[in-house]
Amino acid sequence: MKRSKSEGPEIPITPMLDMAFQLLTFFILTYHPAPQDVRFAMNLLPAQPATSMEAPAPTPENAPTDLPAGLRTLPTTLRAQPDGTIGRVTFGDNEVQGMEALSKELSAILKDPTLPFDQALIKVDPKLKYSELIKVIDVFAANKLTKISFAELGNEPEGATP
Repeated sequence: MKRSKSEGPEIPITPMLDMAFQLLTFFILTYHPAPQDVRFAMNLLPAQPATSMEAPAPTPENAPTDLPAGLRTLPTTLRAQPDGTIGRVTFGDNEVQGMEALSKELSAILKDPTLPFDQALIKVDPKLKYSELIKVIDVFAANKLTKISFAELGNEPEGATP
């Protein structure tokens, strides 16, 4: 008795290779990498209750430990120049120029025991470049303030407060 060689069905490989290269070409040609200056969604902190203006200023001895988040938040505003670099940095009502002045002012604010800041809200001009924002975040991180929230500045005039 002769044994016959068992052959399975033949699978044509050429059409599969053609299809694989077509798919590869399609995905390579339609891929669009994200731009380097990426804008990201920023959210405001939730509304916080206000305190009485007649209340005595806190001292290290009577510093409240349960202040609302709005009072522990250092408001910071970043305005952009037309080319997207940092134009103005404002802590509340204090304006600073340059990264060194920013670091010095932030350090002074955070070392003051009567100021309860443990987090920051950075309001960013939508025209500000991402790399410039990262420089500011690095200054905050160097001063050990890492709880940071972001908000995008609206179209209000420069002198208006949101």
